[in-house]
Amino acid sequence: MKFQRWDVLKSSTLLIAFLIILPFQLWASFDIKNAYPEPELKPNDVVRLQLLAMQQNDESDFGIEVTFRFASPANKKQTGPLQRFIRLVRNPSYRPLLNHTNATFLELNVEEDFAVQEVVITTSKGERIGYRFRLSIPKGPGLSLIPL
Repeated sequence: MKFQRWDVLKSSTLLIAFLIILPFQLWASFDIKNAYPEPELKPNDVVRLQLLAMQQNDESDFGIEVTFRFASPANKKQTGPLQRFIRLVRNPSYRPLLNHTNATFLELNVEEDFAVQEVVITTSKGERIGYRFRLSIPKGPGLSLIPL
């Protein structure tokens, strides 16, 4: 999955991995401890899980670890191992995702082999920043969505 900040001119892309405004209370019911890619998850569910994990990130970086679970094998090859991925997420472009207070999901665009979910988060400092998540849609039975 790729997500990009809208508030910077340069195109920053981190390989990791909404149709409506969803307040935290509605999607807080997801259990990030047991969150793994599953075929029945919709693209916006995958993004919700990743955002919830990053929102609930703690000193052990468990939220980032959950987010890394959803990365495609190619992403993991480029951004992994986990400790390297943690450093990438903690860089200034993506740090605002950690412990954010709210997420507003914009229109979900689904193509034949990928989906793009745009989301605007409210940071812990009250700033609003947009990100674009891109997920591949694998073909075949039993395959899970994979953040590019």
